[in-house]
Amino acid sequence: MRSFKAHSLKQSTALFSQKKITIAATGVQWGKTILGVVWLKMLMHQFNDPEDAFIVTSPTYKILSQSTLPPFLRMNEDIGKYHGQESSFQIRGGGKVWFRTNHDPDSVVGITNVRGILCDEAGKYSRYFWDNIQARSSICKAPVMIVTSPYSLNWLYKDFIKKWMAGDEHVHQIANIVMARSDENPYFPKEEYEERKLTMDPRRHNMIYGGKFEKAEGLVYSHFDEKIHVVEPFSLPHGTRYFAGVDWGYTDPFVIKVRAITPDGTHYSIAEFYKTQLRSGKMVEAAARFASMWPIETFFCDPSRPDYISEFCAHGLTAVGATNAIQMGIDRHHELIISDRYYVFAGTCRYTLDEYEMYHYPEEKELNPNQDGKDELPVDQANHCMDCERYVTYGTWDVVKRRKRDIITGIKTNDAFFPAAPDDRKLLKEKKYWEKDGYFE
Repeated sequence: MRSFKAHSLKQSTALFSQKKITIAATGVQWGKTILGVVWLKMLMHQFNDPEDAFIVTSPTYKILSQSTLPPFLRMNEDIGKYHGQESSFQIRGGGKVWFRTNHDPDSVVGITNVRGILCDEAGKYSRYFWDNIQARSSICKAPVMIVTSPYSLNWLYKDFIKKWMAGDEHVHQIANIVMARSDENPYFPKEEYEERKLTMDPRRHNMIYGGKFEKAEGLVYSHFDEKIHVVEPFSLPHGTRYFAGVDWGYTDPFVIKVRAITPDGTHYSIAEFYKTQLRSGKMVEAAARFASMWPIETFFCDPSRPDYISEFCAHGLTAVGATNAIQMGIDRHHELIISDRYYVFAGTCRYTLDEYEMYHYPEEKELNPNQDGKDELPVDQANHCMDCERYVTYGTWDVVKRRKRDIITGIKTNDAFFPAAPDDRKLLKEKKYWEKDGYFE
């Protein structure tokens, strides 16, 4: 039997936490993964009925196999056997431990009688995966241990770290949060910590070694700021037009995002649908439900599934294959953001806001040996809502361009209420082309 001794008061505090949620957000090599493994083993000894279940999660299969699973097996080799085919560990005389990853966020669904959940490197999880994990813990009120390095200002930071630091009473009631630098592990070389501090970008050092949450590096939409671009919902004016972006998925989520464009040319993201493992009929139902709430003129869809697009059309939904020029779409959506013509309604698009904090260009370690970091497309993760945003922005861009020409010529057009910039609106007022219904005189 392997023994474990906490190296510090912080590690001991996390290990013996009695809160519903325990979070150890630390610098690298602080000992957070082994902490989580020992914490889970204590629960495995406490709950030893054959029907008891435990869950261990990781962001990817690679992290699971290289980082999470090896210390778990070393610590528990004396009490059970690992079955790779179903990714489970059978405890002798007891229950079973299931291993799951964010690659299939619904893979935890259906696991019952859960007594404890260990989330390794949860700072990389999607909000959807976290929502499913919480649901698994509900029936038996199973404790959850999150061990992670800081990666971004996503759901983990917004829902827990930020509120905990601000003294939020509810978060302090349900969660125990430990934050630590790498060098707070007495076995971590002090000189290594100081040397990295001198040579690394301060923000990156704070995240990797300092255990501090910062905005992620290389964000695709780095100018998106929730303090500016998230607004309280309000009644949209007469003349507002509605569109939607659609990203197909089954293992990956199927996503619909609804966009409102007001007569002054401002874009508002006002609703989202986000769900995995849906068949085409359920996708149509979700889209039809949105179409019954808003007069959506066009669904701009991922062009990879023309059969799904045809099914939308067969059910009376105007659907077209979106232009999938990724970098051009990103550039145009970025232009909307920096010109303050794009906003998100608060409380309506939680998955979208999470993706804005995680959608990033590849770091050097994420590139293949034959890839160059220059002109690389964003990492193909946390991008389902982002793809929808890009489809709608690109799909309505030509209308914006047509309106620019109409302002100069003074030609009456039904597309006249798509101003491209604040200066455009000023020009309208000066030329007296504007009326309440958004058409030229």
